[in-house]
Amino acid sequence: MMLKRNGSIAYLEGIRGIAAFGVFLNHFCLAFYNAYYTQKPEKSHLDGLEIDYTHSAFSFLNNGGYCVAIFFVLSGFVLSRKYFRSDDLEVAISGLQRRFIRLYIPIAFTLIISFILLSNHWYFNEEASRITLSGWFIKQWHFLEVGKRFWASLTYGTMFYGDASFDTCLWTISYEFYGSLFVYAFLVFTHFTPRYRMHMMVLAMWYFYIMNSPFYMAFVMGMTLCYTEKWVEKLNTKITTVVAFVLLFMSLTLGTVAFCSTFPDTWQANIKNNIWDYTPWCLPVAAYFLVLAYILSPFLQKTLSILPFRFLGFISFSLYLLHPILIGSFSAGLFLQLYETYGYNQSALIVFISTIALLLPVSWLMAKYVDQFGIRLAKKVYEYVKRPVLAVAENKSTGNIK
Repeated sequence: MMLKRNGSIAYLEGIRGIAAFGVFLNHFCLAFYNAYYTQKPEKSHLDGLEIDYTHSAFSFLNNGGYCVAIFFVLSGFVLSRKYFRSDDLEVAISGLQRRFIRLYIPIAFTLIISFILLSNHWYFNEEASRITLSGWFIKQWHFLEVGKRFWASLTYGTMFYGDASFDTCLWTISYEFYGSLFVYAFLVFTHFTPRYRMHMMVLAMWYFYIMNSPFYMAFVMGMTLCYTEKWVEKLNTKITTVVAFVLLFMSLTLGTVAFCSTFPDTWQANIKNNIWDYTPWCLPVAAYFLVLAYILSPFLQKTLSILPFRFLGFISFSLYLLHPILIGSFSAGLFLQLYETYGYNQSALIVFISTIALLLPVSWLMAKYVDQFGIRLAKKVYEYVKRPVLAVAENKSTGNIK
């Protein structure tokens, strides 16, 4: 069983896997325990425990925005890491040319599955939301002209505009696509002027700050970690480990602040009001601190390099894409079957465990047969396109072309 992509590092895959699972937790809670987000006691199913959880120091666990920011910082780091280590221009060029196909194949597969479910009325979120009292859940898959919307999403809407009509997670795809292209294009653009590359990174971050684009800045912040990784190799491990734990604590705290600082009378809101008044920028900074902490500490790296986290990392993209579909169809349908017999919370617990039991294997199947197929296809297309270019270059070098 393949658990590790080419060029990947186990602990980075572990971070990605945990972040993907955090997004799943967020959407499951939005569907079945929506009071944790709305802070409305009348919608609580746990006598207000959801609201208490939101105010706790652990609400970073399912802060979807925090998890997404981690994805983007990781992308900036991982996509540029091989180039920084090899200084090979083809690494950046091939990544630039392969990125669309690599992302599109699993996304198109997800859109097709969601379209089939919607066309056959196999989404039960609307019926379930009348019991769960989730305003978020009832709005999912709720639009007219399903066929027309599907075709638009499949051809251009999702990849280029982040159309999330068929899967609420897909709003991030345009960020991931454009951010990835920016990373590779930036590496190509600065290849022959490496001494100015860091200056250009700072300029890019300033631009995204001016343009109020924290998620795009996350990609640039991720690229800077390639310099940090080389620098860390020369430092004392004990010192870097202490710094890493401080950064980890700061990251998780900011992840919590960014989640619920909009609600008054909470310690998170007080931090926001007294220290930082612009919550969206907490997300890339918190994500940056998290990834940096693991780069600094071999001990932290080992904790996420074990098999379960590597497995989550391998299936992370598939898990991320599939889980809203399963929550809207399987989870909602099963909850409706159980509710009358077992009551609300017991039914929700059974549904939660059952959803995970189904989500993990189907995500593995998609990762193995769809996601990996997309990676291989992108590579084959690149090799096919590259072959005549290399032939022309070789002919020119030997003088065979006039």
